[in-house]
Amino acid sequence: MAKSTGLAQQFFVHGYDLSGDVSAIDTASSPREVFEVPNLAKSAMERLLGRSDGNIDFSTWFDDAAGLEHAALSGLPTTDIIVLWALGGAVSDASAAMTAKQLNYDGSRGNDGSLAFSVQTRATGGIPLHWGTMLSAGKITHGSAGSSTSRDDSASTSNGARAWLLMTDIDSGTPTVKIEDSTNNSSWSDLIAFTGIANGNEPTAEYKTVTGTVNRYLRITTTGTFSNADFAVAIQRGTAQDDEDLS
Repeated sequence: MAKSTGLAQQFFVHGYDLSGDVSAIDTASSPREVFEVPNLAKSAMERLLGRSDGNIDFSTWFDDAAGLEHAALSGLPTTDIIVLWALGGAVSDASAAMTAKQLNYDGSRGNDGSLAFSVQTRATGGIPLHWGTMLSAGKITHGSAGSSTSRDDSASTSNGARAWLLMTDIDSGTPTVKIEDSTNNSSWSDLIAFTGIANGNEPTAEYKTVTGTVNRYLRITTTGTFSNADFAVAIQRGTAQDDEDLS
């Protein structure tokens, strides 16, 4: 990977693809509480880290077309949502994702006649914002059951993984999206199986975790009888310093 611009990115709110409506990511942060614990033996401040958090705030243009900005955000759901920012449209591009509460839907009409909204989301459920990578090339389409090209992560890891599925549209049927792993890029096993989604129940999203070993190679596989499932998948391999222990 290398330095890059903020161009050609994608943004999803609980399965809604708002990439064509969101004008700016105002904040994507993972702050931590800090406790100050000075003592007489030290001449400088000592601090301990507390709880982690997550914020994704964004600006968007008003769009009341079916399945777009106004439909996704105006309902202000009280239930949890999943927010995913894909920093590009390729496999292994960075991603920021979290389970969140949507706090607001604040509109403003500019002097130039523009109609825009600002939205704040905050992490919830004891799960902070996580920086991971895209396992799909942004939003992809599986026309029927099959597997995407595998990704080589160079080595296996031992601290589990967390993954996010954002399902935007299904033409018919009920696809089940899985993440599979392999030691040799030939023999595959299920790593994470998301819940099957029937046509008509999208847009929707799901967050799942797995503990233990995650093998070197990863790929997306869909099963079931369906046509044209549009979705995005992000994943983060767990590390020893994560807030949640998935080892």
